[in-house]
Amino acid sequence: MKNKKYKLPAGYSFLRTIMRSSAFLDNPIQFISKSMDKFSGTYTAQLGFEGKIILTQDPGFINHILKEHHKNYQKSKLSTEKAVKLFGNGLLFSNADYWLKQRRLIQPAFHRQKLSGLQNIIIKSINDFMPGFVTGDAVDVYPLINKLSFNIIINSLFDINIDTGLMNEISEVFSELQDFLIKDSNQPLRKIFYPITGENKIILKKAKRLRAIFRSIIEQRKKASGNFDDLLDMFLNTKYDDSGETMNDEQIIDEVMILIFAGHETTANTLSWLLYLLASNKDVLGKLKTSIKNISIEDSLNNEYLKATIYETMRLYPAAWMTERVALEDDAFGEYSFPKGTIIIAFFFGLHRNTDLWDQALKFIPERFMPDPKSKNYFPFGAGPRMCIGSNFAMMEMCFFVCAFLKGLDIKATGLEPEMKPLITLRPKKVVLKVEKINV
Repeated sequence: MKNKKYKLPAGYSFLRTIMRSSAFLDNPIQFISKSMDKFSGTYTAQLGFEGKIILTQDPGFINHILKEHHKNYQKSKLSTEKAVKLFGNGLLFSNADYWLKQRRLIQPAFHRQKLSGLQNIIIKSINDFMPGFVTGDAVDVYPLINKLSFNIIINSLFDINIDTGLMNEISEVFSELQDFLIKDSNQPLRKIFYPITGENKIILKKAKRLRAIFRSIIEQRKKASGNFDDLLDMFLNTKYDDSGETMNDEQIIDEVMILIFAGHETTANTLSWLLYLLASNKDVLGKLKTSIKNISIEDSLNNEYLKATIYETMRLYPAAWMTERVALEDDAFGEYSFPKGTIIIAFFFGLHRNTDLWDQALKFIPERFMPDPKSKNYFPFGAGPRMCIGSNFAMMEMCFFVCAFLKGLDIKATGLEPEMKPLITLRPKKVVLKVEKINV
């Protein structure tokens, strides 16, 4: 490979990348944002003698890799190799023909009209949870919403009565798997000590235990009679077009693991940021309360101001704050050219707050998404063929929650700004609000 034939964006050499690695790991969003300002929105970081990463918040470049030239890009081993061992080869981490086969099989079940059967499950989960929502002058709402979102995805997958102890075990093990994946990715030197600590074997054993739980649920469902409106029922009955066969149990478990992995924390993060923004913007909170005053929870899905509020939250605090792809062959965009194997990181957080592309970019203005939320500079659920398959499900869950929450509870700011934790998703460290019951 001769670098002379490529024109990479300006950026950091291998030595400069290493020297700045601690600053990056300490606060990746801050570091990338400053680098974007320094290098006009796109820059290169050198890893080793040949490894290259291009980071960009250029909407044209992002569309290039996610949409226009998506066939030349796939998820890299950097983000999938360890994840597959823990969570299986489901849609989020699979590539090439297998990914396309699974996407075509599963996608129809997530069309809005198909999700109507899940509405009652989601609403029941919310209604069961809300009476116990903690109130007080300084309530951290994030763990509460995270727990509710986890309950919703589990109930939507398995519309059965799961023992509380088993439910807690699933939640705890899942959190442990996620935390391990984050540490394994952010602290690569940890791998050196795995033979001594046995940590890798311990976490793989827990992943195996989680799969065994789901395998047992699947076996019980196969023996059950009657119809179910949950996602497991869809997984068991949907057939491949070419063979007429259904997924085997291990494939189903892979997709169950991915839906829990991708579907609960992203929504919990967005809803937590949304409550913080509402509490900090009284005018928006007042307008939203007025708009939902005389509608049912089911009708909230058609409330334009509510949806605009959610879209604006995802602009300022995108749960998927970045994504990455690796080039399968040499490619070029604009004035740049780069070799195959180059990893491209799309920095959605920076794009969504770019003052050249958004009017009053740092302000919370839901009206900017009325009436049409579509924008070439906006990627709340990704873009292209790998756009989030659960976007309709997520919007339904978020609309239902916000409507139910604001009809029963009032929120006020405490002056504490949540710290951003840009891990796999953009998680708030704490969202401390004053929460009061509304006296009807």
